[in-house]
Amino acid sequence: MLKILFAPLQGYTTGIYRKAHAEIFGGVDAYYAPFLRIENGKPREKDLRDLECANAECANAKCAGIAEENAHEGNAREIPQIIANSVDEFKILADALIAKGYTEIDFNMGCPFPMQVNRHRGAGLLSDAQTVQEIMDVIRTAPAIVKGTAPVKFSVKMRLGQESPDEAFALLPILNEAPLSQITLHPRLGKQQYKGAIDFNSFEKFYAECRHPLVYNGGITTVSQICEVERKYPKLTGVMIGRGMLAHPSLAAEYKALSSKDETGSVQSSNRDINCATLNCATPQDFLGKILQMHQAIFDNACKTFQGDSQILSHVQSFWEYLEPSVPKKIFKKIKKAGKLSEYQAAIIEITSPSSLKTVILERSDRIHNFSND
Repeated sequence: MLKILFAPLQGYTTGIYRKAHAEIFGGVDAYYAPFLRIENGKPREKDLRDLECANAECANAKCAGIAEENAHEGNAREIPQIIANSVDEFKILADALIAKGYTEIDFNMGCPFPMQVNRHRGAGLLSDAQTVQEIMDVIRTAPAIVKGTAPVKFSVKMRLGQESPDEAFALLPILNEAPLSQITLHPRLGKQQYKGAIDFNSFEKFYAECRHPLVYNGGITTVSQICEVERKYPKLTGVMIGRGMLAHPSLAAEYKALSSKDETGSVQSSNRDINCATLNCATPQDFLGKILQMHQAIFDNACKTFQGDSQILSHVQSFWEYLEPSVPKKIFKKIKKAGKLSEYQAAIIEITSPSSLKTVILERSDRIHNFSND
């Protein structure tokens, strides 16, 4: 069975979102936080606060062992991510996280957004083999964890390149020699952002030549797609899902529900292949109930954190953006157009009406597949 990793998306997978999803839907092995960046020469405070919001008890040096203990117990791990354009930026960010007790850190070499690419970060770094080599050399000398003797684990999330797949293959020898725990590859170019065809031919070449555990990322929206990736690439460690999970928050749990085992402990793969295409673990009522429960946690947090209708609405309306397939079109429009909290709350209440539930049953299966980019 593949590990399911929740990809970071700026503005969506906030600390409170990750915490609520883990408690209500689950099924995720690790949540990756949106990247920590440099601002005015130091780690951005807003990004650090988001990490602490998700798991305050694990986000400090005094409780450094809790995250590792939770991982052994089967609970989802919270993994911070950093983005940097130089070895100096990388050191500042990594040192800040290590000082807070984090024992796993992901390095972003895949962000395709022009603001980061133009600053030589994310996918903009993929053409700079010298800087990547310098950063991998720093990873080699990362300090030991206070508890135990194992070094801090570093992983990489990347694209095939910014302009050409040649960039990823030029870096692969450097990455293969670095002490990385895994590589997550999104087989698109940075310049494509989230549009255009996925380059499976280049992915297969990378898959064959990569010496680290490899995670697939890109375009997964259904359980059957996860199963197909698992069948096609049996050496994969896991899949990382972003927009597909935002649109279908039960996706990871549904896939994990297929992990029935026989008495010998082997996965009944034939049953999984059959079920993958048709699995539906919850009724629309159950699904919406969990969505509303998760929304309530995010709404309550927004009301405590921000002041005024405008600020609160700006932080809660985004929750519904990828959930459009799960909400009747008329109500979705009311949610997005609401300018007052009273209007917004009235639209939320309307979701639970019998007529709305009937509409969800008819609309959801037809519209969820529209969210195919990851």
